[in-house]
Amino acid sequence: MNEPDSLQAHQGQKFSRWTRALIGCGLAALLSACVGYVAHPPADIPNGKQTYKDEVNYLGRDYLLSPGDELEIIYHTAVELQNDYRLAIGDQIRVEFFDAPQFDRTLDVRPDGRVTVPFIGDLDAFGLTPTELAKRVDGAYSQLLRNPKSTVTLIRYGQRIRDLKDAIKTAARGQSRLSLVGPDGRITLPLIKPILVAGKTIDQAEREIEAAYGRVVPGIQTSSVLLNAKGNIVYVYGAVLRPGFFELRGPTTVTQAIAMAGGFTPASQAASTLLITRNEEHQAVGRLIDIANIMDTGNIGKDTLLRQSDVVFVPNTRLSEAALVGNFIRSMIPVNLGFTYGLQQNVLPDIRLY
Repeated sequence: MNEPDSLQAHQGQKFSRWTRALIGCGLAALLSACVGYVAHPPADIPNGKQTYKDEVNYLGRDYLLSPGDELEIIYHTAVELQNDYRLAIGDQIRVEFFDAPQFDRTLDVRPDGRVTVPFIGDLDAFGLTPTELAKRVDGAYSQLLRNPKSTVTLIRYGQRIRDLKDAIKTAARGQSRLSLVGPDGRITLPLIKPILVAGKTIDQAEREIEAAYGRVVPGIQTSSVLLNAKGNIVYVYGAVLRPGFFELRGPTTVTQAIAMAGGFTPASQAASTLLITRNEEHQAVGRLIDIANIMDTGNIGKDTLLRQSDVVFVPNTRLSEAALVGNFIRSMIPVNLGFTYGLQQNVLPDIRLY
């Protein structure tokens, strides 16, 4: 056998060894044995019930909401005794003057949070107690009356809460609303404007939703639950047998993800495997990982755990650190990851060679 044939045979044996190792690691990934994680079966309890489902979404604490995710918004009405009632949109009030009954009026708090009083015009009412609004009315009429004295009485209140209950009363899960994150990254909910939640954590989205309702429905609190995560995936492409995207079902490393993609092709440069992830500012950063060395030495300590929306690219030619510039990294990121990566920024990745 001549020298080229011998080299080709050696590379083929090496490729076969890496592929078998990766496939074995991929099977282990399903059991999570490669990282010491053991998937427990569902616990049985009497009458054939289970304490939890067979399949549970694996979500990191930094999971960012993505288009297609399904949220459940649960509404809680504050029923405890409140020291002061604050006016809300849709409330109806009666303004009466002790010495000037000709100015008495029954008014509705408009969607802009204001009421209109005779000869004065609009006054802010939303969020004020009746007593606070009466003082504001007295101050406004002091230019027309001497020592004006008014009272504000609630005639009808809680209209916004009734409107909200009407909007969610047919929901299958009780006092809640199911909502999908749309292609534009927003969710649509009753009584408030659409809210951009894509690219935010559950906690961040929950705070924004509750703040939005607090501006129109005093006494309402909300909590948000992620029911279905569509964005908890990683992308593997380049010189692999089955390029595509794969759902993270547990802690998964780069080598395990390549195994899920079928392993390397004969022309792959495993030593130049590129991992694209994001830093704390959601800027894309690129790292070269020498999978060939990991497979040869068995040192899985050099492997790297993947995060949501990470991209693994296996090239056909060896990459150098100099090749990893901002535009190169940007071209490797799928266009639908704009909510996860700060693609609008001028990205200069952090280069690290493992």
